Amino acid sequence: MPGHGGGKGLGDMALQQMAQLDVTEVPGLGDLHVLEGIMEEARMLLADAYGAKQSLFMVNGASSGIHTMFMSLRPGSRVLVPRNAHRSFYAGTVLSGVEPVYIPGQISSEYGLCMSVNSHDIMDLLKTHPDIETLFLTSPNYLGVSCDLKEICSQVRKINRKIAVFVDEAHGGHFPFHPDYPITALEAGADAVVNGLHKTLPVLNQGACLHGQDEEYFHRQMVPAWSMLTTSSPSYPILASMDLARSFMMLEGEYQLEKALELSRLYKGKINTIKGLLVLTEEDLINWPGATELDPLKLWIDLSGVSLNGMQMASILREEHAVQVEMFGANHILAMMSMFHQLEDWELFYRALGEIARQYPGGRAQQQPILPAPEPQVVLIPRKAYFSKSIEVKLADCLGKVAAEMVAPYPPGIPCLLPGELISHDIYEYLLYLIKQPISLHGPGDNSLSKIRIIEP
Repeated sequence: MPGHGGGKGLGDMALQQMAQLDVTEVPGLGDLHVLEGIMEEARMLLADAYGAKQSLFMVNGASSGIHTMFMSLRPGSRVLVPRNAHRSFYAGTVLSGVEPVYIPGQISSEYGLCMSVNSHDIMDLLKTHPDIETLFLTSPNYLGVSCDLKEICSQVRKINRKIAVFVDEAHGGHFPFHPDYPITALEAGADAVVNGLHKTLPVLNQGACLHGQDEEYFHRQMVPAWSMLTTSSPSYPILASMDLARSFMMLEGEYQLEKALELSRLYKGKINTIKGLLVLTEEDLINWPGATELDPLKLWIDLSGVSLNGMQMASILREEHAVQVEMFGANHILAMMSMFHQLEDWELFYRALGEIARQYPGGRAQQQPILPAPEPQVVLIPRKAYFSKSIEVKLADCLGKVAAEMVAPYPPGIPCLLPGELISHDIYEYLLYLIKQPISLHGPGDNSLSKIRIIEP
């Protein structure tokens, strides 16, 4: 195995070349599930590069690392989870059978986006729920904004019971290799951290890693969960790309990130001279409690001074200038640069923005802010809700019922309702409010919300 015969069975020349590395566990190449030999050596080199006691390679993205952390927990235990977490968090609660207690997010009414969580909310929840022994966080978020992990970890350690801090740092895999990039979760004091290496390093898609600082817990709880969730036929091209990227970053990472940082500083300033556009900086983060640092390679550009919305700007950039942005919202776009984008790439983006801004001058009417969702009321844990029978009813008939599907307004993409949660009067009124807003809804089978699935009574 595999059956392509070293690439001979693949028609495309590029795929044939890649397939020559697509091998299986033959003598000399090691076995990902056996922590010895060259796999063990590569694993420990990875841990050393990230300042971790132990590390594991992931070949199914950062999601599998998040699932592993959840599966290391005791079924039925209660955990603090950010409400604005990646959807893999919900999958992790279903797989593990834990009960989530949600941390509210600091939402910008101007952009309709969740910026951070703060230590005060976390400490209040830990005091209210003395049985919680695990805290999950996401930092940085998709926008590149980090929450105050150092302060959160410091406050958590002052509580007179052991609380593990697990962090989804999928977008921060490059942070450890330059002192002027945001502080890493491990440096801040986290116990376990996931990095999606393919997001910011020269790594093939799906390459990620999981780090742990408690070696006993790591080997006793996390390694078995990781092995159970990980394919027995891992991709050697992905593994090789991660090992090579680790070596590259240790040898050249700081130099490459410094060049990227200089370009970021230069072009953020240049873009800010374009009439109608504004690149948000770390100074802008003080408006949101708990937000502390910003990844310099994420360019979050406010469009409120031009007559285009985010979708229109992204479309023109792609179709007329061959520039693909990472994300867009009602009045912003998010561009994601890498350390391998050169001066000409930044210049192309800057000139494209300038040309479009000149073609579409003038601001748009101020949008109505998106109201924050009411506090969720968990009736059934996600795992039980997932396996419960459900039926579809008219929205008018859902009051007082338990939801069987997710409803997440986008932006900001934060669920106002998850399976297993009560459709209270406040939630019902909020759903009616969402129907009238110029936003899309993620999750429900009926995007118009005229009908919704509920747990069968």
